[in-house]
Amino acid sequence: MTCKVPMAAAACAALAIAFSVASPVQAGTCQSVRAKGFAGSLAKATLYAQADLKQTAKAMKGKVKSATTNCQKVMGGNYYCKIDAVVCPK
Repeated sequence: MTCKVPMAAAACAALAIAFSVASPVQAGTCQSVRAKGFAGSLAKATLYAQADLKQTAKAMKGKVKSATTNCQKVMGGNYYCKIDAVVCPK
């Protein structure tokens, strides 16, 4: 019984070390994000996607550096727009 507790603690410590080394998070790096908009007109779908991108960048406390917009007409006459962007720290 006394051997199980130290072994469990060692296993947890090994997992913690493995996860921290696997993908280090570096401050100051840029991240790619995707924003989406869906509406009956192309202008509104684009506007909704831009608003989604703005909110995402604000939540990340960053600034949009580059963005590409892709809009498609889907069934029912509606439009679907997505914006792929890069958000970097301010």
